[in-house]
Parts: sequence; structure tokens; C-alpha cells
Amino acid sequence: MDLTDLALSRLLMRNSRTSYSDLGKELGLSPQVVHRRVQSLIEADIIRGSYALLSFKARGAMWVMVHGRSNAPVMDDVDRKFRAIPQVAVFQVTSGNYVYVHGNVKDSTELADFVTAVQRDAQLSEPQVGIIPLPPSTGSVLTAMDLRIIQALAKDARRPVTDVAEELGTTVKTVHRRLDRMIKEDLIMLSINWQPDTLGDTISQIHLSLRDDVPREKVAFLLIKRYAPSIMRTYTFSNLPNQVIITYWSRNVREMQNVCRELEAEGIFASVVPNIIRAVYHYEEHQKAPLQEMLRQAKKR
Repeated sequence: MDLTDLALSRLLMRNSRTSYSDLGKELGLSPQVVHRRVQSLIEADIIRGSYALLSFKARGAMWVMVHGRSNAPVMDDVDRKFRAIPQVAVFQVTSGNYVYVHGNVKDSTELADFVTAVQRDAQLSEPQVGIIPLPPSTGSVLTAMDLRIIQALAKDARRPVTDVAEELGTTVKTVHRRLDRMIKEDLIMLSINWQPDTLGDTISQIHLSLRDDVPREKVAFLLIKRYAPSIMRTYTFSNLPNQVIITYWSRNVREMQNVCRELEAEGIFASVVPNIIRAVYHYEEHQKAPLQEMLRQAKKR
């Protein structure tokens, strides 16, 4: 794994249907080299396929992250309990049994129930709750055909449009038009299953607490200018304006420690705390359930 592989994974996570040609233009590589790199990531079990889901916007849901130190003795037992909580999407375990639970909830009542269930099952003494900001809803509506297209791409987001059109009994032009609209209006999530715990490298969740007198724009500029190539994802929270969590790739622990020292030396953070990811659990059945329910409702109509 190198910075090019990381950039490629990041682009596919944003839109897993992006062509090898467009990926190559973005990275300065030929389509053939991009294809070889993707295949290598798949063979290394870092990328475990692509998928299509309803977006948070299409579900009318909030994206929340509950995190904290777990007192549970066995993380696999926590995983089994989370499979009974339909709002859980991803469960990450890091060094020192510090855990992150990503979920989607529809309102404040469901949020409270979700946090209570996660706190109980993961045995969190002091759970932290962050609400991740999402694009505003525009009242866009998904038709039955839109839902069927998402379902056809559910297990393979890179599936050819010709195959989808044939399965659904419609035209390639129709599938293209509807898919482009859903992407443009942020109604569909096209991504990859990226498994950082299979790497020999170090993937960390680095918590950055901003000083009260530091503008968030200054932090964003710093992260983009100096650290962006190694950042897989950045989390900001609408309810915690002084907190940022970055998912950071480094070749080893020493390199990660050096980056943390550099961040501390910037003088704009009250604290810099890294947690090394050691296991990631995905809950695909939970993610697919809203689509199945919408399809059932569409058939009734």
C-alpha cells in the first residue's frame, strides 16, 4: 500500500462507479495501471467489493458516530450484539479497546435509543456522540425504477449499465439518466468495502481538539495543504465544532507518532490523540434494509 493506492481507494469510496479512465486522469496514471492497482488491492483483501445503497439523504436519516473506551472483554461478542441493532452500520475497534460505532437515525428519539443501546452493549462508561453534517434535503423523490436500479447495483456498484437495463426490462438510456440524477442529487451511495485492518501498515483515528481561538478554516487549510495525501477521511461534527477526527494512513507506528508531534507543534490544537485501528465490522444487512422497505412500499402503491 502506498499513497497512490490510498488516493485510489479514497476516490472509489466516494464513487465506486468512476471509470478507470477517469481515475487515471485524476491520479496521472493510465487506465491499465489503475486496473492493476485495483486488482492488487482486491487480492490483498483491502477492497472487498463495491456496493450501492440509499444515501442518508434518501433515507431521511442522520449520520452519527458514538465512540469511547469499551470495557467489554471480547469485541466479537459486542459485534454479535450489534447485529440486533438495525441502526448500526460500521463498528471499528482501535488500540486500548477504544471503539467507534457509526449509525443512522431518523430523529432525536431514535438517536437517544441508539446511544443507549450502543453504550450498553459496548460497555462504554463515557460515550461521545457526534452528528456528522450531511447535504440538506431538497425533497427529491425516488421512483420504483430508481429503487430497482439501486437494488441491481447493491452487490456490485460497477456492474455494466447494459446488464442492469436488461435485468429491469428498460433501456440503457433510462438507466443512465436515472443513475446520473441520483448521483447528482446525492440519493445513492456508491462505495467500496475498504478493510484497513487487513493492512500491514498503520491506520489511525486521530482526534484533534481545536483551541477555542482557532478558526476551523485554518485547520481545514492546514490539513489539506500538509496532510491530505495520507488522510482517508475527515469527520467534523455539527454538535461538536471544536472536534475533528481524521482517518490517517502511515507506513508504521513511528511515522504516525511523528505526524502527531508535528500536529501538536502547530499550536492550534488543544490535544492530538491517535487510536490505531485493529478491527472493522460491517453490517450490510442493516444498510440494505431501508431499500427493501422502500421497495415493499413501492409495490403496494
